[in-house]
Amino acid sequence: MSAVRLGRRSSSSILFLSLSVVGMLAGCSSPSEGPSDGTPPPDEGTPPSFTWGTGTDTGTLAGDVWTPGRDATGLVNAASWALVPKGRWIEVAGTPLTSLDAEVKAALPGFRDLGSGGIAAVINAYSGVAVDAPRARWWAFGGGHADSSNNGLYRFDMAKMRWSIEQLPDNPANWTKVVYGNTYSSYPPAGEYSKAHPDSDVYSDEFFDPDRPAASTGHPVARHTYNGLVYNPDLQEVAFGVRRMWRYSLTTHTWKRHNPFNTPGATYDGATGYGGAAGWTFWDEVKHRYLFGPTENYNYSRWWSFDTDDQSWNWEVITPPAWHFAQMARVERKLVSFPYPDSQHQTFPPRLVTVDMDTGKWEFLELEHDLELSRVYTQDFEGMIFTYVPPLNRYIAAFPYDRDGDGRFEYRTFEVDPTTHKLSEAPRWEAGAFGGWHDLVKNRFFYLATHDALVYVRKGEENLRVFRLP
Repeated sequence: MSAVRLGRRSSSSILFLSLSVVGMLAGCSSPSEGPSDGTPPPDEGTPPSFTWGTGTDTGTLAGDVWTPGRDATGLVNAASWALVPKGRWIEVAGTPLTSLDAEVKAALPGFRDLGSGGIAAVINAYSGVAVDAPRARWWAFGGGHADSSNNGLYRFDMAKMRWSIEQLPDNPANWTKVVYGNTYSSYPPAGEYSKAHPDSDVYSDEFFDPDRPAASTGHPVARHTYNGLVYNPDLQEVAFGVRRMWRYSLTTHTWKRHNPFNTPGATYDGATGYGGAAGWTFWDEVKHRYLFGPTENYNYSRWWSFDTDDQSWNWEVITPPAWHFAQMARVERKLVSFPYPDSQHQTFPPRLVTVDMDTGKWEFLELEHDLELSRVYTQDFEGMIFTYVPPLNRYIAAFPYDRDGDGRFEYRTFEVDPTTHKLSEAPRWEAGAFGGWHDLVKNRFFYLATHDALVYVRKGEENLRVFRLP
């Protein structure tokens, strides 16, 4: 168990995020050349399926730290994975995101992250990942605010148990008027241009600078992505709907940006609420649309969507109050949410909140539990942990709760049984090299069928953790 971090972002920072939403003319794109150094070749068509190496090198296991054995192509050998014990968390040696720091700086001589957290803050700063579960890989894009100015896109492949650079970040040496603070989430020259040209498709969340061509790449600036990053297997792209909608093609290595509802960015004032800075993004493969849910910071905005077939924007369902500050998992055609159970936001007794992606119907399922309302954390809380484990038909959840009545709101781990509707404490999921729950983990805790294991990307400066199911 770990004690929850009580310090939270100020309301002014949350307001900054909520008002940072904007847009661009649908279909407008910002082409850019893929970097020639430090970047894997782009995927061509359908990427290969996940596969194990067939070599004999088993690597080593020392305590709860596993060093993978790989074959001549760099694939982790199946014989090495067999060495990993079941039923407890194991660290994978050599897997921090910070392991790429030297590679980034080698590809961009003189590169300096202006933020306080460096490359680790790409995921530490209120950001999740975009998961391609069938191929056991995921992408990270984040940073923002004072944490990190690094707007690179980074990929982790479980097949090789290594991070790589999908696209290099922009080089701050080319920027101007960027100072320490929230401006890492916006580029001032672009914001100034947007205000001076209110009908343009420019906004402050991109690198646009008419006076400095080297800075005018059209790439998105760093930002907290929350749960807003998603992988689209049909179009082979990574996308997010945090502020504007941005899509990164994995085949062409270019960014494309869209303005929600075709509204010029300079005229957006936050009144309508779409594109909130702290929400979710999902790809709907049946209706060929992106769903955006800007609701994590108690934002009462409606959801909105973008249809990739006809390029149309649509308002979706209104988020019910119980959704706020929840964590969410997709289970087949349902989005399943578990909001933090407290009385302040009418989410006690604990319940699941679901929405059907086909019908838009909402359902509330109250859970059997033994929680005492007086022992529930009462402050605003962004650290809900929640994921679905299909082989067990169980959800694993974690949140702060004063179980011992001593005033210490420690994270406690629970299971949710969707059949019996029961919430029960489950410390078995904390065994081994667990390290405690990080309160900004967002969706960096998930199940992979390729490994029949849970994956926990705890922090950017730490090793990956895996938990093979017994």
